[in-house]
Amino acid sequence: MEKIINKNFIDFVKSSDKKIQQKINSTRGDLLKDFETNIEVLETLVEKRINNKNNEDSECYNNISFLLRTYINATKFKFIDLTKGLISCINLGSYSGALVISRTILENVAMLDFKTSEFEKILINKKYLKLLKELLKVNVKDYEKHKVKDYKRTHINDALRHYDKNNKRSIFKIYDPISERVHPSPSSFLMYQESTTIKNNYQQVSFSHNSEEIHGVIFSIICLVLTNISIIVEDIYPLINKNLINLLENSRLSIDVHFKNNIKESDEHDELLIYFNSK
Repeated sequence: MEKIINKNFIDFVKSSDKKIQQKINSTRGDLLKDFETNIEVLETLVEKRINNKNNEDSECYNNISFLLRTYINATKFKFIDLTKGLISCINLGSYSGALVISRTILENVAMLDFKTSEFEKILINKKYLKLLKELLKVNVKDYEKHKVKDYKRTHINDALRHYDKNNKRSIFKIYDPISERVHPSPSSFLMYQESTTIKNNYQQVSFSHNSEEIHGVIFSIICLVLTNISIIVEDIYPLINKNLINLLENSRLSIDVHFKNNIKESDEHDELLIYFNSK
């Protein structure tokens, strides 16, 4: 994997590591090393292919499991893709680009946590047809939404509020200042400026892609985003495996029995999948 080699950024991380760890109430080790290690771990977790075995006795379970696994696996690919862009922007000194990708990473972390929590609740309540419908929504292409019954997009603010409340990670303390600088607001332009007052009340504004604001506030924000990659690898994905994937596997018999005993839902299951897989 490509590594962060921007000396200015590396020096900032080394000098601010302890402060950043305290700010997020973390006891993790070296922030930069931790980030790079977890990217390497994430790369080992992805599956290049996921197959759905045709088994009539467990067809409904297999379809639900297949859709869940493909969604979870695709999120891993996306995080790897986004971190490649983030690292490239940092190394190139494109800090606005790094902030845009940072915000996208935070949104995807929050959405993954939100959706998998929803799936877990539905599964616990044994609403298996509803689970199928929700999984279809996260597996449909944007130009084929008509193939999913009652399709509704999940708003990112719902995911962010859920993540902030349930995980006590104060994501808005990172997300809000990033958004302020990603949008065409004053902060997004002032980050390149340094104002100096010279004698006789003469004021000068210097412009730079390496301003004090960038080396201070912007670097600090990006560092906090790096910790979220460690969070998804060390915390979120293991919890998904424990609380959702394993729960689904343990519910296999219950799912099969449910659809066999509920002909109406079984028929709807078939109709949903036939239309979803149609060309």
